[in-house]
Amino acid sequence: MFSRIGLLPAVIGIAVTAVIVTFVLSVPNARSIPPPLGPRDAWSMYQAGPAHNAVFEQRGFTANWVMKLPEKINGGLAVVDGTVYVDTFDKALYALGMKDGKARWSVGVGNIVMSTPVVSDGVVVVGTGHDGFLYPNDASSQVWGQPQGDDVFAFSTEDGHQLWKMHTQGQDMPSPAIVGGTVIFANGDLHAYAVQLKTGKRLWTVPLPGVATMASANVHDGAVFLSVCHNAPYVCETRAIDVRDGRTLWSNPIGGSDCTPTVDNGLVFTNANRNDDARFHTGGATIVAALDERTGKTVWTREFEPQPYTFIGSAERQIAGTAHDGVLFQPIGNGHRVVAFQERTGKELWTFHTSANVKMSPVVKGETVYFGDTGGVFYRVDRKTGKLQHATSYLQAFSTSPPVIVGDTVFVADGQMVVATPITDV
Repeated sequence: MFSRIGLLPAVIGIAVTAVIVTFVLSVPNARSIPPPLGPRDAWSMYQAGPAHNAVFEQRGFTANWVMKLPEKINGGLAVVDGTVYVDTFDKALYALGMKDGKARWSVGVGNIVMSTPVVSDGVVVVGTGHDGFLYPNDASSQVWGQPQGDDVFAFSTEDGHQLWKMHTQGQDMPSPAIVGGTVIFANGDLHAYAVQLKTGKRLWTVPLPGVATMASANVHDGAVFLSVCHNAPYVCETRAIDVRDGRTLWSNPIGGSDCTPTVDNGLVFTNANRNDDARFHTGGATIVAALDERTGKTVWTREFEPQPYTFIGSAERQIAGTAHDGVLFQPIGNGHRVVAFQERTGKELWTFHTSANVKMSPVVKGETVYFGDTGGVFYRVDRKTGKLQHATSYLQAFSTSPPVIVGDTVFVADGQMVVATPITDV
C-alpha cells in the first residue's frame, strides 16, 4: 500500500501482517433527527439512523488496527457495545473487537452476504443474496435471486449461534430495519416482509411493484421507506408503508433500487437514473430528489449530465446521501463528485470533484465530511466550503461500505480489510 498524501497506508502495511496472524488463530415530522450519541445496544438500520450520519461521541476512544478477512466486504459496518459486525463475500459474518480488531466469533451462512448487519436486543440479522435475475432471458420474470432462493439469518450477538432463518424466493441483500422488536425489509421477489426479531415469525407480507436490489429499509416515525424498481419496463418508485401492517401510506415515481432513502427534517431524499441508451451502454443521468415525508409529494429535484455507469468497486448507480445540520451530502454515483445541497430548497452549496466515482454514503463530524472513492482515495472535505482538507490513497477501491466514526477513530472497509484509524491520520 502506498500514499500520495498522509501516513495511514504505511501504518496499514505494518499492521496487516500481525492482523492476519491474529485472524488465523481466532478466526415523519419536521424536526431534525439528532446524531446518535456513542455506541449503543442497537444498530437498527443502514448507517444506524434515518439520516445516515454514523458518528458516535465517545470521549477518549482511539483505535489503530487492521483486520484482513478472506474476501471482499461490500456491506456496511455495524458497531455495537464494543463489537464491529461485518459480513463478506466468503459467505460469513464476523464479530470483531472494536478496540483491537480481533475476531470474537464468526459464522458461515452458505451464501454471499453484503448487507449491513442490524443489531438489537442481543440479536444480529443479515441477509444473503445473488446479484442477477432469476430468469435473465424471460422479460416477464422480475425476480432477482438464485434458483434455490435466499435467506435472512438471525444470530446471537454473544457467540454467533443461529436463532432463526427465513427463506425467500428472491435475494435478501438490502439491509433490514428493526423497529419495536420487528425486522422489516424489501427484497428481490417483489415483496416487503415484517418478522419478529426474536423468533423470525412472519407478521405480514405485502407485494411491491418492483425489487429492492440493494436499497435498504429506512424507518422513521412509524413509517418504512423503500425504493424499488421494475425492470421491464424500467420503472422505479419510493414508497412509505406503515410499520404495523405494511399498508401503503404514499408512493412517488422517483427512486432507485440501489440505495436506501435518507430521512431528515421532514424530507425523504432519494436517487434515480434516466438511462441514455443512445450515447452509453450503459449510462445515463443521475437525479437527486427531496420528497415530503408525510405526503410523498416532490419538493425539489436536480438532474446531472449523463455519464457512463461504472462497475469498479460496485455496480451501484444510486448512492444514499447523508443529511446533517440542514445539508444533504450526496455522492453522484456516476459523476466523480459529491454535492452539498440545502435540504429545504435543493440549492447547490458546493461540489467536490473526486478521482473516481463515490459509491458510499459520507459521514460528517465537526466541520469535516469523510468518504472514499472507487479509485481508493479517502477524503476529508470542509463541510461548509467543500474544500479539500486531506486525502489518503489506499491499495484497494472503496466500495459501498461507508465510514463509521466512534470517538476519535474512523472505521472503514477497504477491499478485504476492516481498518480502524485515528481520525487525525486519514
